[in-house]
Amino acid sequence: MSERNSADAVGASTEVGWQMAYCRAVEMANFKGGFLMRTAHELRSPLNKIISLQQMIIEGLCDDIEEERQFVTDAYAASMKMLEYLDLMIRVSKIEMGRLQPQLQSVSLAEMLTQVKELTQVQVADRNLRLTVEPSAADSRVQADPAWLRNVLTNLIEMAIEGGDLGTLHISTGLSRDGSTYAIWLTDDRSTTPWQEPVELPPPSEFTLDDTLSASLRMSLVQAMIKGMQGQLAVVSATDEGTQLQITLPLAVSP
Repeated sequence: MSERNSADAVGASTEVGWQMAYCRAVEMANFKGGFLMRTAHELRSPLNKIISLQQMIIEGLCDDIEEERQFVTDAYAASMKMLEYLDLMIRVSKIEMGRLQPQLQSVSLAEMLTQVKELTQVQVADRNLRLTVEPSAADSRVQADPAWLRNVLTNLIEMAIEGGDLGTLHISTGLSRDGSTYAIWLTDDRSTTPWQEPVELPPPSEFTLDDTLSASLRMSLVQAMIKGMQGQLAVVSATDEGTQLQITLPLAVSP
């Protein structure tokens, strides 16, 4: 009887394992499909710019040699912007495939948040925003890649800054109930935020060389880096009164 119970337990454990693997595979497929679609969508704008400029040169529509040189210069700049998009796509793909690994180590949250605030305070002030950071305990440490975590936090703050003027961004941290992870909360008190993905992709906008990487592409990179550090990113609250993101990371491994 005990052997039968043992076999049933093994079978149930195997089934749970297969279900978890299936869910991870579906999640990965959805992420890759969405990322590929959005990247292709973003690439259309600079590519259309390059094609239109080259077409005007080929058809002799330039007023003079100076205008032709300007078109060539603009086409080159648009090519560099498209290369920037492709580099980001390659980086995300490498992280997802495990070919680009984070250098995990013990990271002080207090020190990290101080660095991030210093890196973004000028941009925050320029947009008439406030960035408040709730002090973390001196011994609050997570297992992460410091460069990746700094990139994640600055990207999320910069994306929120681009969402408009006025408002307050707040960062706080806390230990999970089971004590195995630390959470970093980023709260934006405005009703709309670029952290929230649009349901439908907008038509490709008129491309300008001042365009920065879109929120969609940067959010894909942020998600990939957090996942690479064995963490999670979730929207825990999204209302008319604001949006709150939660980044969950493992506690630092004791030496």
